[in-house]
Amino acid sequence: MDPRDRKQQNLTAIYSALLELMVQKPLVDISITELCQQAQVSRTYFYRHYQNFNQIILAYQTQNMLRYLRRLPQTSKVDLTRLMTHYFENTKLEAETYQLLIKNGKLDILLETFQTVFQLLIKQDRIENHTSRLTAPYYLEFFSGAVINVTVNWVKHGFVESPAYLGQTVASYVRSSNLM
Repeated sequence: MDPRDRKQQNLTAIYSALLELMVQKPLVDISITELCQQAQVSRTYFYRHYQNFNQIILAYQTQNMLRYLRRLPQTSKVDLTRLMTHYFENTKLEAETYQLLIKNGKLDILLETFQTVFQLLIKQDRIENHTSRLTAPYYLEFFSGAVINVTVNWVKHGFVESPAYLGQTVASYVRSSNLM
């Protein structure tokens, strides 16, 4: 097996095991030994690759968001409504994960992964009709915080609105506030 495939397989195994344990009890009550046994990886593997559970979650969520990027339309640029609709569709697909992360207070990881991906989209100039405001100081933090707060409330309320509705809503807030 290719080393990258093996690394991905181990990350998936340890992340899945962590989620399974989080269903049973809070993250703070999960031991490294317990996680390694559940994931069928050695403690040596854990300590060689991670310092804590947050690094596992961050690594997996970042890869998940990169998969999200690959599913975007292959046009050169994507409008904000479509971009946000895809984001909310991805969130809904990962509903159980988002619920567990929110329940365990891991909003910082959701925020960091969103910022990483949004920053990549800006760097690649993939966002249609944007202004230089996207690169203004603190804009990334402002926008990411707003989107993650909308996401958290949407998840907590049981995905009442459609991803398309939320994508349109976020884009309309940005346009009406002249934030892009």
